[in-house]
Amino acid sequence: MSSALFVRSLLVAGLMMGIVGCASTTGHATAEGAAATNAATSADSLAQTNWELTRWTTKASVDRAIPHGDNGEPIQLVFLAQGDQYRVSGFSGCNRYMGSYRLQTGKLSISVKGNTRMACMSPEKAQLEQSYLQALSGIRSFTLDSGSAPRHLTFNVANGDVLEFVRRQDPPTPR
Repeated sequence: MSSALFVRSLLVAGLMMGIVGCASTTGHATAEGAAATNAATSADSLAQTNWELTRWTTKASVDRAIPHGDNGEPIQLVFLAQGDQYRVSGFSGCNRYMGSYRLQTGKLSISVKGNTRMACMSPEKAQLEQSYLQALSGIRSFTLDSGSAPRHLTFNVANGDVLEFVRRQDPPTPR
């Protein structure tokens, strides 16, 4: 590994550690539309679902490229519940992240509490990962396409960006 690449990797790793050093929580995103409002009445309505980020539109109405990670894995968000533990986890472009969520009184809040600390192989992916984690902490509202088995989830972010997710194969229900 060249010294320049090594230094860049260290800088990206340091940046990522700074991002994870503080947990970030959404501002209690409001449910929009009938399906999201219905889902927001039960903490378990998102439980055991897996979502892939498929579109990211900026405030300027520009679609942002969403490359898969170096291992071919897409950016994803997984909601898990077991007993009274409500967790989120996923892949943010270079690293895995984890945290918790709450869905109550018509609002969704997500708290990312940490992630792995692998260096991104490119500055562009490191920036995408940082932006994704910041977007999760800035969700202001969310929508779902259907009440019984939603297939499409949208987050409207405080900065004007819109993140669209498509439901993928759900994780197994814990025993």
